[in-house]
Amino acid sequence: MNGLLNSGNVLFIAAFVIQLSALIPVAFIRSERKFFLTSNIILLIGLVIGLISTLSSSLFSSSQLINDTLLFDNWIRLDGLGLFFLFIIQLVAIPTTIFNFSYLQHYIDQERPIKSFVISYTVLLVSTQFIVIANQAILFLVSWEVMSMSAYLGMILEREKEEVHKGSFYYLVASHVIVFVIYIFFFLLHHQTNSWFLSDYHVSLTLRNTLPILFILSFIGFGIKAGFMPFHFWLPQAHPIAPTVLSAFLSGVIIKTGIYGILRTFQFLNPIPEWCGWVVLVISILSAIFGVWYALAQHDIKRLLAYHSVENIGIIGIGIGIGFIGSANKIPALEVLGFGGALLHTLNHAIFKSLLFLGSGVISNNLGTRNIELMGGIVHRAKYLAIFFLIGSVAISGIPPFNGFVSEFIIYNGFFQAAKELKNYYPFIMLIFVVGLAFVGGLAVACFTKINSIIFLGTERKEIKHFHTSVYDYISLGILSLLCIAIGFYPRIFIGIVNKVIGSGFVSADSSALIGMNWLSLTLIFSAILLSAVVLYFVKVKIQKKYGRRTSATWGCGYENITPRMQYTASSFADELNIIPKTILVYHKKVEISKGAFPKQTAFESHSQDFVDNKIVLPLYGFLKKIISKIEFLSQTDIRYYIGFILIIITVYGIIAFLWK
Repeated sequence: MNGLLNSGNVLFIAAFVIQLSALIPVAFIRSERKFFLTSNIILLIGLVIGLISTLSSSLFSSSQLINDTLLFDNWIRLDGLGLFFLFIIQLVAIPTTIFNFSYLQHYIDQERPIKSFVISYTVLLVSTQFIVIANQAILFLVSWEVMSMSAYLGMILEREKEEVHKGSFYYLVASHVIVFVIYIFFFLLHHQTNSWFLSDYHVSLTLRNTLPILFILSFIGFGIKAGFMPFHFWLPQAHPIAPTVLSAFLSGVIIKTGIYGILRTFQFLNPIPEWCGWVVLVISILSAIFGVWYALAQHDIKRLLAYHSVENIGIIGIGIGIGFIGSANKIPALEVLGFGGALLHTLNHAIFKSLLFLGSGVISNNLGTRNIELMGGIVHRAKYLAIFFLIGSVAISGIPPFNGFVSEFIIYNGFFQAAKELKNYYPFIMLIFVVGLAFVGGLAVACFTKINSIIFLGTERKEIKHFHTSVYDYISLGILSLLCIAIGFYPRIFIGIVNKVIGSGFVSADSSALIGMNWLSLTLIFSAILLSAVVLYFVKVKIQKKYGRRTSATWGCGYENITPRMQYTASSFADELNIIPKTILVYHKKVEISKGAFPKQTAFESHSQDFVDNKIVLPLYGFLKKIISKIEFLSQTDIRYYIGFILIIITVYGIIAFLWK
């Protein structure tokens, strides 16, 4: 057990023991409420201790290098990449677990059994952490499968709903495809290296003919989990139907395990050929553009946020693609900017996406709907909730002075560095990608302008009898909001962490491309903007006290007797933008215009279907279902047939493993 006596490692192990002990109360406490409170408190203590152990690791020390620590006969590995993702998981899990204190009360009040959900949530948190520190392929695969199944079991809390059946089925099928592809990936790596330990995996130059196969398997398997297009089809189906706290963790953290897998694969295959970078870059920019465009067409707030996960995974992928190209051309500065932007945006997205999902959960719980068309005027009911949601909206749109801008700024610099270093046709191509990323930012601004204006401003479209926001909601949302602000205003600490991760596992040559940027100037500029806003606010208050102010209905425009229908809807707000790519968005709208002296009420509605799901996945599923239904063996209901089938498959796997040993 290498390094087991280290005090930091003892704290690290204790954190996992405490988190797992959150399952013990299920055997002794019968009351749903008492069990949920006890288990949640124990889990929260374990997560805080785990975060402290991660903070005390070499990831946050003054050392310029991160020590690679192996535990339990090399089965556990604490290196830069693993520690960074462990930090993200624990950092986001703490506020989402705090949110549970108020959110699960909603289900307890409905007398719904929640023990199974609490158990699934606990197992999900622990297994996800094991994935990023596992150094043994079998342990990795087992942890991955436990993570997938525990997420599925938590997802079906409201299993009586039809949409839950559909969304969870999409997730289950995607999860099985992922684990099968990853199994083949590790099997090939084992065949090449004769080892099951990830620290031993490196494809030598004499075996480079297998690299394309390994890269493609990795990008398909981990890319499905991450949500890159066209592998994203399961994500907007599964994330909206999950309980809010699980939606936040799925979108903020779980899909990042796909990013972790792709980055870990890079370490196995480095140096990587340039075409791999272009594949990732092209798929990523398409994911970013169409992810945000699909989001703009949605009316379900959680489905909209799910598509924004596709968009931001695309932005992270753009950084990875730049890093791959830098690696292929042996340009350390380009690698640092690409991988640095990707890693920082992974952290940033985990924070602001969790903030937005939790905020949407508060709204949907109070209104009893996820339909944006039925929301409005919530700022008058929950002013601080509106502020927190606005912070998350600004951050995800990449607008200064919050964290989303910092990571996107690094990726932009990666494009400029590529144009500077590579010459020839690269400047023109990089210009196209820069315009594409700027276009994504513009659509994101339009989308979140729509959300904030329709949901929070205006008048109530649906009567709100009571709107409750608990102290736990404000604590969890407040923590995530403060992180958005802190990374935006003072990014240097987090830039230093990312730079250490890159230097310890990605770039061997020293480069100051990331840490050498003038981050202090950015802090001063952002502080000046904030100070100006505060001064203007107090000037406004002083003027209002002196001259008073006039009040009228929102968007009244001088008219009397304004009704809730006399304001923008989510459909009408985004209609002109959604018409442009209507074929790809499978965008339809229905307009009813009445004419005559006494016209009836007019109506307008629009909806969009996912092109990949509607044109590829569903037709393929229908075809396979038709074929399978004709095979009598698979139509048997006797369980003995299925057991026999499983035994045959296990035997075949065993023979293959023996022959390839």
